[in-house]
Amino acid sequence: MATLLLWFGVFLLYHFFVFVFASGGAPGIRDILSALIGDAACALALDTALAAVRQTHMRRVATGGMLLGTGAFLLFTFGFTRLYERPFTWSFIRTDSLSIWRENFISALYEFGLPHFLLLVTLVAVFYLIARRNSPHSGPRHAATMLGVACSGIIGAWLIQQKPPGMFSNPLVASFGGKPRAAAVAVTVSADDVIPDLDSPEGRLMLPPDVPRGKKKNVILYFIESTPRSVIDKKVQGKELTPHLNRLKQRSLFFDRHYANFPLSINAFYNASCSAYALPDGAWISLALPDFPVPCLSQILKKKGYRTVGLHAGYLGYAKQKRFMQKRDFDLLMDAETVKKPPYEKGMGPWGAADERALMKPLTEFIAADPQKPFFATLFAFAPHHPYNTPEDYPELLNDDGGFKKQQRTYFNSLHFADEAFGTILADLTQKGLMKDTILIAFGDHGEAFYEHRGNYNHPFFIYEENIRVPLFIWFEGIKPGEVTRVTSHVDILPTVLDLLDLKAQLSPMHVGHSMLKGGAASVAHIQAFWQEEFSGIVDQRYKFIRKETGARELFDLTADAGEQVNLADKEPAVSELYNRLTEKAFAQKRAYYKKYGNYELVRFKPSSQDK
Repeated sequence: MATLLLWFGVFLLYHFFVFVFASGGAPGIRDILSALIGDAACALALDTALAAVRQTHMRRVATGGMLLGTGAFLLFTFGFTRLYERPFTWSFIRTDSLSIWRENFISALYEFGLPHFLLLVTLVAVFYLIARRNSPHSGPRHAATMLGVACSGIIGAWLIQQKPPGMFSNPLVASFGGKPRAAAVAVTVSADDVIPDLDSPEGRLMLPPDVPRGKKKNVILYFIESTPRSVIDKKVQGKELTPHLNRLKQRSLFFDRHYANFPLSINAFYNASCSAYALPDGAWISLALPDFPVPCLSQILKKKGYRTVGLHAGYLGYAKQKRFMQKRDFDLLMDAETVKKPPYEKGMGPWGAADERALMKPLTEFIAADPQKPFFATLFAFAPHHPYNTPEDYPELLNDDGGFKKQQRTYFNSLHFADEAFGTILADLTQKGLMKDTILIAFGDHGEAFYEHRGNYNHPFFIYEENIRVPLFIWFEGIKPGEVTRVTSHVDILPTVLDLLDLKAQLSPMHVGHSMLKGGAASVAHIQAFWQEEFSGIVDQRYKFIRKETGARELFDLTADAGEQVNLADKEPAVSELYNRLTEKAFAQKRAYYKKYGNYELVRFKPSSQDK
């Protein structure tokens, strides 16, 4: 009985830490009763399991393994719940991300703080008492205990399954809570109806900027990591976070309403470089369809006599992106494994990232090897990717004045370094005369969130403005600076490059975007996120619509509610239904697209890499 009470106390202790250190609010009576029943069932099960091994010669090993495993799980689930403001469920673990489990584990350690340490110390103390009392002389549990386990488990499971588990749920029971039931999608399209329409239902005319076209220029795509639109021109403690990007904005064509179609780096590369939407079932193209035949920008320009190079300050092995890019006619591919040289290799964190300035040498050497040919360069920054590292000797811009959200000051410092690295690379290219006759398109691959909405931390889980609205700059000598407010997205980048180079004839029926410089009706952005739960929707000039996997809807008037705090879906049912139909049709069209061109059968809401 003593060990049973101790096990029950372990779960009460867990609830106490969640209540004190995680912003879940006060639980209701139903939540408390459900949690206590789950606690009792799990305590009985664990106590019975310990009793079963008491008389065996493996008692010490089995006891130690059970206590270690339970403690590690509770510590992990507490950290998850505190970080993402929802209980951990196994459905959050994607099998196609397990190839980077070490990086994810080390990144998670950066989130370890005093509450985690206090919980760890307390668990160790309670588990020590449990181990001391689990002696071979305690005697086995009788049948009534097993009956109690079964009854409590059945009742607890029944109560828990009445609704998705809450933050105060028993962590072991909640982990098997699964996902909400997905809503059915009834829209069907023909096999030839595969490209979602980008014209806005609002129908306002948008005149294109006056931009010269036609000269065979070099092209640089610069992916700015984890950078939302909101940080441009932003000052904190009286200091500019992105002074180099701010100056670039003043002399570029700046797209103020540009969106990532999917807030994940691997999909951002695919959307921008290949003008295709991500697989709607959540699988990653580099794993599921590495040979997908959409012609990407590197392939198109290679056939037009360009030399092509891809450089990444992180690892291209992530999601087998290197394998995908090797099939896209790059003459040279390098990442942190090959560019991380002194003095650019220290302090950049667990993902093997190099200091972005390490890209300068291989880029200039590649260009100098054949200066008579135009070049196409894809450059991937890595800072300020989580856990927001900077080089060891880089001075911090901001002091901790207590007014920052979790990790936000660290992020801002890493962002400031990334901006300086970008400025250094651009200055080096300019000094060497390599920006002459060069088009630079720099843009955020996705944003970064710091609890602007509940549970929204990092970037890949939601499609609010902080996750997907990013800056985009187009610069070359002679361009007239200005600001464009029409809605554009990553799939429009490839058509825009071909438009600037007067190569529009190279567009393929598989390309889904339009040139950002075209006239005509205002455009929309089709958006999606898919990790544990799928979100999809549309961004228009005024409205933003989000459809959740369960069928729940959110509608925001961005002109009056830029922070997306007032859901108008019930107040504006006609508008909500209009965008819902467009969202569902866009999904059906994307499904037909991959069936037609890739013979790929989508299974909605079940992301799988299908990597054979």
